[in-house]
Amino acid sequence: MIVSGIPVSGGTAVGRLVVIGVLKPTDALSSHIIASADEQLTRLLAAVAASRDEIASIADDTRQRIGSEPAAIIEAQLLVLDDPEWWDQIRDDVRNGAEPTAAVWEVTEGVAQALSSLDDPYLRERSADVLDVGQRVIGHLEGRSRTSALQGQTGDVIVAAHELTPTDTLDLDLNVVRGIVTEAGARTSHAAILARQLGIPAVVGAAGILKAASPGVVVVLDGDAGTCEIDPQPRDLDRARAKSVRQMTHAVMSHAVTTRDGVAVQVLANASSVADVTRAVAEGADGIGLYRTEFLFMRSDTAPDEQAQTEHYMAVAEAAGGRPVTFRTLDVGGDKPVPGLQVEAEENPFLGVRGIRLTLANRPVFDGQLRALARTAAAFPGVSVMVPMVSGLEELDEVRGILRDVTPRAAFRFGAMVEVPSAALLIDAFASEVDFLSVGTNDLTAYVLAADRGNRHLHELYSEFHPAVLRALQLIRAGAGDTPLSVCGELAGDPRATGLLVGLGYRQLSVSGPLVPAVKERISRLNAGAAERASADLMRARRRSDVDAVLNSLTFED
Repeated sequence: MIVSGIPVSGGTAVGRLVVIGVLKPTDALSSHIIASADEQLTRLLAAVAASRDEIASIADDTRQRIGSEPAAIIEAQLLVLDDPEWWDQIRDDVRNGAEPTAAVWEVTEGVAQALSSLDDPYLRERSADVLDVGQRVIGHLEGRSRTSALQGQTGDVIVAAHELTPTDTLDLDLNVVRGIVTEAGARTSHAAILARQLGIPAVVGAAGILKAASPGVVVVLDGDAGTCEIDPQPRDLDRARAKSVRQMTHAVMSHAVTTRDGVAVQVLANASSVADVTRAVAEGADGIGLYRTEFLFMRSDTAPDEQAQTEHYMAVAEAAGGRPVTFRTLDVGGDKPVPGLQVEAEENPFLGVRGIRLTLANRPVFDGQLRALARTAAAFPGVSVMVPMVSGLEELDEVRGILRDVTPRAAFRFGAMVEVPSAALLIDAFASEVDFLSVGTNDLTAYVLAADRGNRHLHELYSEFHPAVLRALQLIRAGAGDTPLSVCGELAGDPRATGLLVGLGYRQLSVSGPLVPAVKERISRLNAGAAERASADLMRARRRSDVDAVLNSLTFED
């Protein structure tokens, strides 16, 4: 039997199914019920303190394992513990005689349901954080853990759940866990993002998997196709195991990989910290295709001065070991405020003052960043700088004027991101004005489709595989001419898109560090000529369903 869902993290995995349930209060609340309100409150405070320490520890470990951006997802949960809407109500209920675990669950469930019904995608995502924190506190109150079913497991396992929280995902022991399948979830959920960054094959939205499969049954999880095969035939099982072993044991390639017909493709990494860069190099990245400078600003209550920025950027370039590094100037706005920048609250920050629009309005900060990057480029020749959210040549003209004023001898290559439709439509003009271009597919998809990827009501609409997005990518590649062009959005690391992008003519892909080896391995199996022909067929698709049908029928390797 095969249960289908949404593929969110590529790869094939084979293992016994282990089910993780929701951590609610137990039916038997034992002698804690007869404790006084003060004693119950003491228990609650201890559980909250233990949860706070545990979340902080998970965030630190995440930062070391996979980088600063996923760590920030976990650190956001610390805000839940301090949220008066959550904490004050629980504390008051316990003071009025409620049992702590019951109080935590009732308030947590109520707050999460209220958040999940809101239109604001950021607040909706917070509902998962609230549930995650609430279950963690209950676990400390009752001495239980969501992932206790994994304790003592040996051999390969596939984790199944109704839905995984971010910390559930990070708590998984990757020595035994080979894949994840859930009944709920979306490609843009925090748990799905973390699974991709950890390199764990994952399928979400597999409705009915918990009823169809019993714990302990062997399953084959295909994170590329979005399927979970229950109790497969021996021949299918052997084939899947062989594929899984190939994926886990392929060697890290320290050079630019080539397709089977000899076309070289660079696989670069996206990074947000020096540690990210170090890990990416160890994974075999050919360089850093996107370094997010805003995370340096977000780590402090005050904006870093020029000297601090220079030291940080030089440390990044040093960690790259002579490989090229492309720094993106501050990409923030009303939805991502940072210290030192004047950011006004906006009704629609998605279409407001963000990216280059914001930095041009905050010249002291922008000028200082450009000077720090110029000093770094003088010491490290492989440094490039690109600006985000560019809508027209006028913005590029203004930035170039600033560069002449503040860094007249700047030695870096200057580029721009292509992530709004106007830039795509003016791609030939952009290409003639810069040294290189980089396509940000996350924002490009959102702007082309006028769809917020965090909006659960638009899940079916938001897709990098929408025919309009694919045609935009074709238009950009054709219009860029000989100007170097890379793709740095999530699409670059999607296993379904590798052949498509190579077939369209993209020769630089920038992906999450842990995905570098898998992307290189996929490229090494491609035939660029076959990929080009297959991509041409895809461009004729008029509906998303047509794209899926063509993707399932075409091969990029013959």
